[in-house]
Amino acid sequence: MRGRRRILLFSSVTAAAALSLSVLATAAADPIPQPDGCAEIRVVTVRGTLEPQSGSRLLTPLGERIAQESGRRTTVGELEYPASMSPDSSVRGVENLTALLNATAAACPDQQLVLLGYSQGARVIGNALAARTALTEQAAARIDAIALFGSPLFNGAEPYNRGNFDLALSGTGSLRLGALAEFADRLRDYCNAGDRVCQGGDPAAGFANALSYGHFAYFLNDNRDQAAAFVREQLR
Repeated sequence: MRGRRRILLFSSVTAAAALSLSVLATAAADPIPQPDGCAEIRVVTVRGTLEPQSGSRLLTPLGERIAQESGRRTTVGELEYPASMSPDSSVRGVENLTALLNATAAACPDQQLVLLGYSQGARVIGNALAARTALTEQAAARIDAIALFGSPLFNGAEPYNRGNFDLALSGTGSLRLGALAEFADRLRDYCNAGDRVCQGGDPAAGFANALSYGHFAYFLNDNRDQAAAFVREQLR
């Protein structure tokens, strides 16, 4: 198991995002991923906009930490989806995530599922769970822990929220109160003050909201430590 990666500074993250743009803009459609064995735990990371398909800079180290601390056979993998600024990127993500969870639950009915999402990836997870029109009951029941960071769907009034956010502010596309109530006891939604994605940014500004310092503070603060502890307890 690889060690935890060095924390990225704001300038490093934005540089990586810019470098990824030209690659993702021309990427071919990703196939819907299929189950790859029945490890006891499966961690699915869903990366933020312009993060590379090879793994989220924020979430992959967290997934690896969860696997190491569990002491059990664990698969950690990045959901295949564009993670681009295209309007249909998150829609593709919802479709792929739903297909993956349904197929995994059918093939590995005893496997525990952990979902980690950052920024657009948090939107993908939130919309997949809120819709519940395509996610099977079996798949929903196998999800044991969910940790979201900087979600545009953030609703400041939810009881599962964590962070130093302003209670009066919500995300640029917040979900209605109670939309994820079915998963409330399995969910932590982290939001930082100054994060214009989860704290009332301008919807018309689009990706520019993600360039706010607060949206990168998850690399620097203890939110991932809190999430790791939460997931560890959930998996017990």
